[in-house]
Amino acid sequence: MKKKLDGGLKKILIFFLFFIFSLKNVHSSQILDYETEEFINQILKDIIKVNKVNKTIKFRINNNNEINAFVDINNVIHINSGLIIYCSDYVALMSVLAHEVAHIHLNHIEHRKEKIKNTKKYNTLGILSVVAGSTLTKNPQLLEGSILTAATLSNQYIEFNKDQEMEADLYALNTLNLLKTSSKSIQTLLETIEHKLLNKGFSKEKQRVSTHPYFEDRILLIKNFQDNTENDFNKSYNQRFNYIKAKFVGYSDNEEVLSELNEPFKAYAESIKLARNGNLKMSLKNLNDIIKKNNNNFLLETKADILFSYGYTKEAKEFYKKNLEKYPLNYYAQIRIFENTEIKKLSNSDTEIIFQNNKDLLYKFYNNKNVLLKYFQLAQKLNKNEWSEFFNFFLSINDMEKEVFDIEIKNFKSTKDSDLLKLVNIIENTN
Repeated sequence: MKKKLDGGLKKILIFFLFFIFSLKNVHSSQILDYETEEFINQILKDIIKVNKVNKTIKFRINNNNEINAFVDINNVIHINSGLIIYCSDYVALMSVLAHEVAHIHLNHIEHRKEKIKNTKKYNTLGILSVVAGSTLTKNPQLLEGSILTAATLSNQYIEFNKDQEMEADLYALNTLNLLKTSSKSIQTLLETIEHKLLNKGFSKEKQRVSTHPYFEDRILLIKNFQDNTENDFNKSYNQRFNYIKAKFVGYSDNEEVLSELNEPFKAYAESIKLARNGNLKMSLKNLNDIIKKNNNNFLLETKADILFSYGYTKEAKEFYKKNLEKYPLNYYAQIRIFENTEIKKLSNSDTEIIFQNNKDLLYKFYNNKNVLLKYFQLAQKLNKNEWSEFFNFFLSINDMEKEVFDIEIKNFKSTKDSDLLKLVNIIENTN
């Protein structure tokens, strides 16, 4: 690589790295990372299996330093990046996820909705996004602002929540027992959270009116819960978790946790940090050393992310492709390659191949304007008029009245192109 890093590129480096690792929306910053999503899906699969849960569990990862997870009113589990950073092993994260699954499996959200409806204490369910089944604690500011000062919050309602939280704690501990896994790391996580909250002024008196049991009560529950005579600690899971945790630490400014990481995870986190601070040469040197010594294909994706953030698009695409060879469902790598394909230089046959091979991106990321615009260009070059007309229509939906939208979308449903019809149906059902 012969390109030199200029001052302007250094200034926008952190923005690009942040964009690669997360996607902003109106409400919060969501992290989209295939490696992390696949790992959490595996953990959830284990929890669901031993508890015989017959519900689909959805989740999202939030870019938030608070050590927290919670279930919203739509039964979606929200996982903060801070939680992943402060878990000492995969078991701690598993216990938190099991706690949140409990709220969904045991219908706690529905019970709370009914409780609110019956008592007529509230005229909105907005507060549920704060009180509905958090993991170990809540953001003190949210608690104080949304719960502690609410004059209509009765002691009966608080106790009702505490009972649910304790029930979810027992569910989580029983899950670990069923999986024959030690519960010691969850105690460490609880102690970390309590220490941080006390430092923020979240006293034990404030805990008394929280929706959660006292920390000492929860720790005592863990200690007294029947320990497993055999400890089936999954070393492969923990290896995967440690790489994910190191990546999250590297993209954060958490020096406290960074200093406590073991090798090669500390070096991995530091290589990401070096890139964020503008030292590409040292970042790649360290990352290449880790790649040579460790068989982890996601390290190649991180290398691609870093190269891409510095403007080395061509080189980045090659590493994204290597990751896709092993993980063909890594849509985030696929979308990065697709978005940065130069259509003008392609022959018509190659353009057709790209058009056909990336339709899954359309179905999965139909709201991504970069994907839509790229497909619009492909359709125009290939003279696919129906597709061109549809993209032209869909890209103008924001300025369209619902009545007009309903009429227009029906016109496209007469198409003979099954792939286009599939996309039309997806758009119709989500708008």
